[in-house]
Amino acid sequence: MKDVLVVDATRSPIGTGIVKIRSALLSLSPQDLALQVLNASFKKTKIPPAMVDVFRVGSNVSLKSDYFKQAPDREIALLAGMDNASSNISQKACSSGLLAIAEASYAIRHGGADLAVGMGLDMMCNVPDSANIGALTCPITKKSMAELSDEKARELGFTLADYNNYADESYKRAREHLNDYKLAGYLAPIFTTDSKELLLDFDQNVMTNEVLLKYAKAKIINGCELTTVYNSSKYGDACAMLTLASPRAAKKYKLEPIAKLLAYAEHSLKDPKDFIVAPVGAVLKAVKKAKKTLFDIDSFWINEAFPGSPLYFIEKVPEALWGNVNPYGGAIAFGHALGATGAVLCVNAICQARKNGHRYIVVSLCNAIAEATAMVFKIL
Repeated sequence: MKDVLVVDATRSPIGTGIVKIRSALLSLSPQDLALQVLNASFKKTKIPPAMVDVFRVGSNVSLKSDYFKQAPDREIALLAGMDNASSNISQKACSSGLLAIAEASYAIRHGGADLAVGMGLDMMCNVPDSANIGALTCPITKKSMAELSDEKARELGFTLADYNNYADESYKRAREHLNDYKLAGYLAPIFTTDSKELLLDFDQNVMTNEVLLKYAKAKIINGCELTTVYNSSKYGDACAMLTLASPRAAKKYKLEPIAKLLAYAEHSLKDPKDFIVAPVGAVLKAVKKAKKTLFDIDSFWINEAFPGSPLYFIEKVPEALWGNVNPYGGAIAFGHALGATGAVLCVNAICQARKNGHRYIVVSLCNAIAEATAMVFKIL
């Protein structure tokens, strides 16, 4: 089996995902957004796009967009110059982006590929409301993910104060590190497709004004007691990608690896509302597959779909502390572009780890129905 090296991590800024609040990316199609991120990455690495063997795109609501017709994965690949890439869509609800990276890694580790791209891509602003609502509603219980999460959180003993305190910290951390991704070269500024005017070069949700946040804090989501618009993840528009290489390709194209992908795991439970606790099992499996211990992990990136997931993770994993879980904030502040978020978290986690001299990191996301995924990286 080949080692899987991460030779680039690039993402777009995250738009609000909401037409009413005017996502800065509203004028773009998902394909437009993906191409700009791909082009920025290829420009950095100088990898000839035609040399990419495998392209995987994790997406969720954008699959229901009018922009996506026949084979959107292959459409993006051809437009980006990846003529020879085997392309496919990876779909696993909120874990779609992480699954895409995992599938791209398998092609190198087991399938003989030398260069592969794993991408997460979702734009919630340009699909019908019914598509977003459907993606956030459990087909078994007919309840929203917010309702299910809230029910489980109350069973676990979490309070409204716990949720709000966690959200306060997510915003604080995100704002403190808002410019880190851009300064370190992980953020691709996004432009209009025609006039090439700058659309967005920062994460839009993070800078939501205090008046709106005050309103959001008072707005309890229907069917919930703890979960508000403020303390839950927001809609988002984003594209993020990791470029993966075999050691042979890294040497051939003079690529400097920034990380090594060690392991990926999934964990499933029975009750739909248990999705917020599933990351614990996924992380334990992934760390074991990576032949590491939890003591080895410097930071844990547990997606903030709702505060219950990271709060439960901190409670159940002794090595997970308030300071090393989502140290730069998460989807409560940034926004949760559903299928893109797994890839976004990978980019953010690698950026933070390299800046702080960390050695091993974990990324994990809960996903419908009652599942979670996790990935372990060694930082180089």
